[in-house]
Amino acid sequence: MITDNKSHYHEIDFLLPAQRFSIQFSYISQRGLPFIREFVLRLVHIAPMSKQQVANYFGLSKRETDETVDDLVARGEMTLSKDGRLTLTDKSKDYFPDIGEVPQLPVTQESSATLCFDLATFSCFSNQNVRDKWRAGVSLRIDDSSVANSEKLAEKHFQQQFSQILDKGYLPSHIVQQGSEQPTVYTVKSVNKLRQLPLRLTSEFQIDTEGKPVERDDYEELINSECIHELIATELSALTKGNNLMSITKSMSTIGDENTLKLFDSKTNAFTPGYMSDMLALEEHNQSGRLTLLGPIYSQSNWAAFNKLLGPILVNRIKEKVDNSNSRFTWVAPSDPFWAKSERFVSSLSDLINKASTKDKILYKPVIYLPVGDKTDFRAAKQWINEFREYKDSIKCLAEGFLDGNVEVILLEDELVVVIYHFVQPETLPVSMPIGFISTDKKLVTKLGKLVSDYVEGMSSFDNPNDCGYIDTVVNNS
Repeated sequence: MITDNKSHYHEIDFLLPAQRFSIQFSYISQRGLPFIREFVLRLVHIAPMSKQQVANYFGLSKRETDETVDDLVARGEMTLSKDGRLTLTDKSKDYFPDIGEVPQLPVTQESSATLCFDLATFSCFSNQNVRDKWRAGVSLRIDDSSVANSEKLAEKHFQQQFSQILDKGYLPSHIVQQGSEQPTVYTVKSVNKLRQLPLRLTSEFQIDTEGKPVERDDYEELINSECIHELIATELSALTKGNNLMSITKSMSTIGDENTLKLFDSKTNAFTPGYMSDMLALEEHNQSGRLTLLGPIYSQSNWAAFNKLLGPILVNRIKEKVDNSNSRFTWVAPSDPFWAKSERFVSSLSDLINKASTKDKILYKPVIYLPVGDKTDFRAAKQWINEFREYKDSIKCLAEGFLDGNVEVILLEDELVVVIYHFVQPETLPVSMPIGFISTDKKLVTKLGKLVSDYVEGMSSFDNPNDCGYIDTVVNNS
């Protein structure tokens, strides 16, 4: 997607370790005084005066005046001098922020809260932002000492961030500001860790008009994004592979795709956003049934474009009396460490599977092929099933190597095909760049269909079929 002279070429979720804590604490708040007590203090705060002057001002009897003054003296809020004049004590003077202001009495109260803090910056964030599943994202590693001392660190940062936590509405509703001063922490009685969970941080990767990476935005949830960017950089460095343009160029030749190659500068081999704008304009003018895509197919804009083409096909299948129960809708995943590292992928996968049938009719049979070393690669299979267990009935394992593992294909037989090349250029880009196209060209759909089926039905070696079977079967044979 291209906006504001920036091209969004990838979206990745990073999973930052966090913990949920139960915190018991006491806090100091300000509250108003009873009517007579408040206004007597306000009157004397302006100037010392006699009991009679107080009685005259409020229209009180001698008994009422004596009871009121005696109560204030007993509370240590007022003194009665030998000359019969009433004055405020230092204690009650502190009730007044300024002359004429409403007096506020500091009150210590008990409360508790369940709060989440990440374990890198110890920023407090909303419980509503948490999903407990450690999947569809790149996990970030933090210092072991932060985990070991998390309760002490949470206590420290709870006290430091109390005002912000209160302003964000994370504390119980009864802790409210009643006067001119906000409530403040008096003491933290206990902090108990409840569980560890991930804070999901979604990052958009962008390039400018020259194809150079744009600095990523800070995270609003965190008090120190610089620390997180460093953790991300470390993780990306460990995951990124070598430049694969030669392999992708070879795959383009195999597919017969000359158009996508035109998006790369012939001298620098860099993707050029301006070329893509021209390509999109040309495709719209020609109505060729081809649409160039930048970014993962499961990004919001790309998935919308995909569904725009898929929708009419499914409407026709619903109307037709033809049995499509054996029509394969195949999704071949690439061997790219950043593929499917987003909740958007999970929602797109769910969408594809849910649309496979109506109440009365099967429209297609979805099969998702995920890469493994071979049929004995139980470790990879277990990792995949942990990610997408609820979709296991539609997931099979496929031996790595389809178009060198750099190409993703989604194909509905005889109808449409999506091809996404996962371009890696580590000297320029921090993560892979998914780029490709959707096409409804029948000849191309047929060609890709044969290319996929030849590989899926092939053998990597004797007694080692590329199609390793359904994922739970591979895992259960371990």
